[in-house]
Amino acid sequence: MKSIYILFLLMMFLATSINVYAAGSVLTVNCQGEDVGAEVLVNGKFKGECPLDIKVPAGKLKLKVQKKVDVFSDRLFEQEIRMGDDVVKKVDVILGAAQLNAKGKRQKPKMAALENKAKALQEDKKKCVECPEMVPIPGTNFAMAKYTVTFQDWDACVVDGGCNGYRPSDKEWGRDNRPVINVSWNDAQAYIQWLSKKTGNSYRLPTEQEWEIAARAGTTTEYYWGIFPFGDSASSANANCNACGSKWDNRTTAPVGSFKPNGFGLYDMSGNVWQWTDSCWEGDCKKRVLRGGSWNDTTTNIRIATRFKDDITERYHISGFRLAMTLK
Repeated sequence: MKSIYILFLLMMFLATSINVYAAGSVLTVNCQGEDVGAEVLVNGKFKGECPLDIKVPAGKLKLKVQKKVDVFSDRLFEQEIRMGDDVVKKVDVILGAAQLNAKGKRQKPKMAALENKAKALQEDKKKCVECPEMVPIPGTNFAMAKYTVTFQDWDACVVDGGCNGYRPSDKEWGRDNRPVINVSWNDAQAYIQWLSKKTGNSYRLPTEQEWEIAARAGTTTEYYWGIFPFGDSASSANANCNACGSKWDNRTTAPVGSFKPNGFGLYDMSGNVWQWTDSCWEGDCKKRVLRGGSWNDTTTNIRIATRFKDDITERYHISGFRLAMTLK
């Protein structure tokens, strides 16, 4: 009799357990388009990426869906949900406009100062015809030129008696707003000396580290637009290289600014021309580091992390340069 009673209790326990499990509810979080892949959190705990089905307990829940825009901002969706027993509830998520995350809020005063510096640089540009358009780089004390130095820029230096009178070949591709090529590291220094004296500003080449910070623009992918070759858009190419998908690929340089800029507003940080930096190669200052890749380089060589070196006197039709300056 006692055995039958124990068996009865065991069966009741199992039945109760089954009923509790059956009473569990499912929350279906649905995302579409560019919101796909956003992180889903329930009551502050990460559950996976959207779209997602989540088994949740009954009661009031706090749903949060977020997707990173850059290091300082996210797009968010937040909603409180009341779940009943043994139900399936679907939530269609549309992420809102980008807003500052915790890091962005801490950086807000610095970002405001950065905007003031950008305005000051724009005012200087209006007063100075020769001054390149400079972009302050968030979280740093330097600015980078929006474009690489062009033949138009270089030829102005030569006409004014600078740049040692050297007129580099454009290989009959055209001068004007195409990036200057066939210039060595030493040539770049001659241009910098002329421009700094002409404008009263202290220009220089960026260090390798500065170049990478500026090129990445807060991203962590191999290319600053995301995946290769098209990123978020399959309608156009993002750079000029060998097999990038542009009309200049593996043929000639492209006019500066022909592609979308990175997140900091800098153009052609990958492809078109290799860019001289001020950094020595492994301690040998007769060789300097170049970054960015060129019009005839493979997709591997235009990755942000790719490095190249050359003697400071060498001139090639794949190499140019971009200016930097230290902000006070």
